[in-house]
Amino acid sequence: MEPSRILQAVADTIGRLGGRVAYSHLEESGDPPSGPVLEESGLPAAVRRALEDLGVTRLYKHQFEALEAFRARKSLVIASATGTGKTEAFAIPIAEALVRSGPNPPRPYALILYPTKALARDQLYRFKALFEGGLGYRVDVLDGDTPPGRRQEIYLDPPHVLVSNPDMLHYGMAFSDRFRGLVSRVRVVVLDELHAFGGVFGAHVKWVIYRLRRLAGGRRILYIGSGATIGNPGELGRTLFGVDVEVVKGPRRRRGRAIHVFVEQGRASRWTLAAAIVAELVRQGLKVIGFADSQQTAELLARIARRSFGVTMLVHRAGLRAEERRRVEEALREGSARAVAATSTLELGIDIGDLDAVVMARLPRSYSSYIQRAGRAGRRGRTGLVATVLGDDPIEAYFLARPLEYFRQEPDPTYIEPANVDVARVHAAALLLQEGLVDAADVPAPLARALEELARDGAAKPVGGTRFYPDWRRARGVVENSSLRSSGPLVRIYDASRRGRDALIGYRELPQALYDLYPGAIYYHAGRAMVSVRLDLNGLRADVRPLGGDVGFYTKPLYTVDVVSIAPIESRYVGPMKVVYGELVLQVSVSGYTVREEYSGATINEVAYKEPITWRYRTLGVMMRYPDPGFESFTDAISAYHALEHVIISAARPVVGASDTDLGGVSYPSGHVVVYDSAPGGHGASRLVYERLERIHAMAEQILAGCTCEDGCPRCVYSPYCGSGNRFLSRRGALRVLRYLAKAARIPESTPRGKPLA
Repeated sequence: MEPSRILQAVADTIGRLGGRVAYSHLEESGDPPSGPVLEESGLPAAVRRALEDLGVTRLYKHQFEALEAFRARKSLVIASATGTGKTEAFAIPIAEALVRSGPNPPRPYALILYPTKALARDQLYRFKALFEGGLGYRVDVLDGDTPPGRRQEIYLDPPHVLVSNPDMLHYGMAFSDRFRGLVSRVRVVVLDELHAFGGVFGAHVKWVIYRLRRLAGGRRILYIGSGATIGNPGELGRTLFGVDVEVVKGPRRRRGRAIHVFVEQGRASRWTLAAAIVAELVRQGLKVIGFADSQQTAELLARIARRSFGVTMLVHRAGLRAEERRRVEEALREGSARAVAATSTLELGIDIGDLDAVVMARLPRSYSSYIQRAGRAGRRGRTGLVATVLGDDPIEAYFLARPLEYFRQEPDPTYIEPANVDVARVHAAALLLQEGLVDAADVPAPLARALEELARDGAAKPVGGTRFYPDWRRARGVVENSSLRSSGPLVRIYDASRRGRDALIGYRELPQALYDLYPGAIYYHAGRAMVSVRLDLNGLRADVRPLGGDVGFYTKPLYTVDVVSIAPIESRYVGPMKVVYGELVLQVSVSGYTVREEYSGATINEVAYKEPITWRYRTLGVMMRYPDPGFESFTDAISAYHALEHVIISAARPVVGASDTDLGGVSYPSGHVVVYDSAPGGHGASRLVYERLERIHAMAEQILAGCTCEDGCPRCVYSPYCGSGNRFLSRRGALRVLRYLAKAARIPESTPRGKPLA
């Protein structure tokens, strides 16, 4: 790769579409700080020989600190950048413990969990090289793809190190006596890629670990978390493991060299510009991943690359069959594919071979996510190129004017909401299946509350007092119809042009399914454009049909969100304004959709339904009532509060590490603004909004005051997710409210009034 030539080719391509390279940043990092040579590490001779065979002669400082903490019988979290030996930082202590445990250590001694099956299997060779090749201890993988015969062999003759994923642990403990017997012997549990265990997924995994701890009885388990980009490693480790942890910190930056480029969008849509950059890099002989933040925008990116620039981009995203994703990974490794459009599914360390460049169609959900994605390019001593399109978006405009501020950020905190009752409900049912009888007085409050709900629904039966046993069929149904990746019900997606088992092409969780699969919606699947012809929320089914030929447009839903109720959990004052954090019941109503031109995003048509499609769910959120600085009309008021809702959500992105789609919002003419977790039951982002509202207000004011538009534009208060199509928005009005807040008298409490805008 010749960086100057490549950069010039990219700049020329961008220029032809009206964009420009606005900023470039060189990242270079050397080796991590050194620790002791192996002879001075205190490691057993067998472990030293095994490491020497792998080319290791000295430990890094953070690897030795992790070894010392483990020797002191402490659970720990290792926070170190990609490519700095964080895997060895937990593997070496386990190897030493196995050697020192005598000729017959417990089997399995260690359970190493990865967020996905693909990643677990991808890392298997590293453990086999150390534990099997070097020391003679068996390593095996047990997951949903393990053949039944091999699974029985593992139960009869367990390995010393078992590699798996949280899903397998979750379902295995609920449904299999033999699996429970296997994992009950574990002495060490590792969560690798710890930064991936946030939000709803993290809340699920917390309860999976809790159930494993109960299965172990009184025997102590040591826990190790390992991740590259964690802003709150100690807090995250304590939340997930339920025990105190010691934090071991390695380098913040990966080893190697990369050039980061910020691209100002220009006249083309961000997807067109990103596709053009990918196409040019492929023509220059580079292997590229193009990242997008949603399933449908990843499909759109791949479609534009093929249709407009003649470059084939495969698609890798959630919602596709596992075998489809594996084919894409193999094609990248072999080099038969030069470009892939992906969501966060390729953000983690799955081996896809040497990768030259990463293109991001927008700034990702958090700075930690940016670091992860950027880290995919330029490994193995090669210079990587990372190009990010920044366009008409409040936070992108903010950092386009302050690029150094972006790259000097600390990694974001990883948030979890353990009190999510929809998540706890799944694990209360699983615990009933696992133990047969559960005393609500003997479990944490979220599980106790969930047991009461299961009893009301007939999945649990009270025995007397606070004890419950399961209705086996219904409790099993609760667990089987759940996913650790979501808290909402899953909608099955069927291709109406197919028959039989092939008709099922994917899944989408609610409420996102309502925003993606409303009747008339253009839905992309594996590069093909389809149209939703039916959405049955009661039956949790969507039917789609392929569209023939090229489709030069996409659709956006028109919707409203109304707060049905709020049950306060806690409150505080921000100046004169009372801020309430609580459990919400929301009603989403999709009333139609707009049709937009693919290249520019301009509206072509608007379709209204005779009756809206509605769905209710509970979540967690923050409610504020902002003051009235003296608006002269209803329109002035709702335009100001609606704009304020939008900019608060935008400003929350860098402050709490959330994406626009992690948080939803609704505003009322009465001055009430509600910001909520988009996931049913809540995932923790709105909790951070509640705690950091002053910082969010400060950034929101900078965004509003710094924009030069007349009274609202995509760089300040417009949102691509607005349910009303960005109607009734006033930048000046929102700024007026924020500035008036500092001098307003105490604002009286009241309930929201008037028609809401989302």
